[in-house]
Amino acid sequence: MDRLLDFGLPGLVFLALVVWLVRKVIRAARTERDLEGERLTGAFADELRAGKALASGRRTPQLVTPPPRLVAPPASPLDGADVQGAMPEHLRLVESLAAEREAAMFESEGDVARRLEVVWVKSTATHVVWCERRHPATRAAAAMAREVVCVARVLDGKAVERWSY
Repeated sequence: MDRLLDFGLPGLVFLALVVWLVRKVIRAARTERDLEGERLTGAFADELRAGKALASGRRTPQLVTPPPRLVAPPASPLDGADVQGAMPEHLRLVESLAAEREAAMFESEGDVARRLEVVWVKSTATHVVWCERRHPATRAAAAMAREVVCVARVLDGKAVERWSY
């Protein structure tokens, strides 16, 4: 009998604790369910019901096609470029160098015309720096425009050396 009390009494205490914990969990679940039910009668109840009614209606959205873009391509590569901090004679030089590069790009084959636009131009007395955005020649690569920073050393109004990065 003494051995039975040694093993049975802790087992009964454990069993009582488990039953007590399960009752607490069930009570908490009921409280949570009641709070969720009350949420539907709160401040946003009308909007929630209207949203559920709209969702149950299964209306399909009306798709609207956008009008075609009637934007003309830029007349020169410098259209829209930030030219603050650039000397006017250097702007003419950059425009001619970019036009030469763009003409070389048009020689390649592709399903769309390649474009080159100058994003910004900065210059000092002896150097001019600009950023070219080169658009690809295929529709598949249309999102892969790359930007190239170009530097030219200017001597007597002409580019004597050029680098691009």
